[in-house]
Amino acid sequence: MMIALYGGSFDPIHIGHLRIAEDIREHYSFEKIIFIPAYHSPLKPESRASAEDRIEMLRLSVKYNKNFDIDDIEIKRKGKSYTIDTIFYYKKKLKYYPPFIVGTDAFLTLDRWKNPELLLENCNFIVVGRGDDSSKKVEKFLKEKFNRVLSRSSLIKEDKTSVYFFSSRRIDISSTEIRDRISNNKSIKYLVIPEVEEYIVKKSLYRG
Repeated sequence: MMIALYGGSFDPIHIGHLRIAEDIREHYSFEKIIFIPAYHSPLKPESRASAEDRIEMLRLSVKYNKNFDIDDIEIKRKGKSYTIDTIFYYKKKLKYYPPFIVGTDAFLTLDRWKNPELLLENCNFIVVGRGDDSSKKVEKFLKEKFNRVLSRSSLIKEDKTSVYFFSSRRIDISSTEIRDRISNNKSIKYLVIPEVEEYIVKKSLYRG
């Protein structure tokens, strides 16, 4: 059984991240989903919460699922977190092309990532439909920017790379919304697990 990687800032991790990861794990029969928090995503502003706080919120969130794990490889690396470095590390470790989970919003900026062609050659992208994004939009982007097509298979192979579109349930939650709600003294109940909500309050994260 394969392991899939789930990268992101997770600032903070929320119910949407967790449910979509579980849906993907079940759909593709992955043994594990490994959450990999970025130290600093090159195309995003710096994270509002510290690396330590984001990892702790991840730990609180994944502890109930034996099929979820965390790797702080990008946190330890510090500096800008380049996905290609993490993919090469896991490809060598796993001995197959690792599946990498990413939202459509991030995937549609792939041409601005470091070594995007190398990424397409060394990992299997699982692009998660978000908001109004559709497979057609992803397909058009792939064709125009990289002259590639989406895979129509529901089976991910270890010895070849493709881009897959996962049409997930639409869970309209974002970390940005959660941070905005906190700064405006609004409730985040049911958007994150209770332990994360308590942690955010205790540490006074995202205030102001």
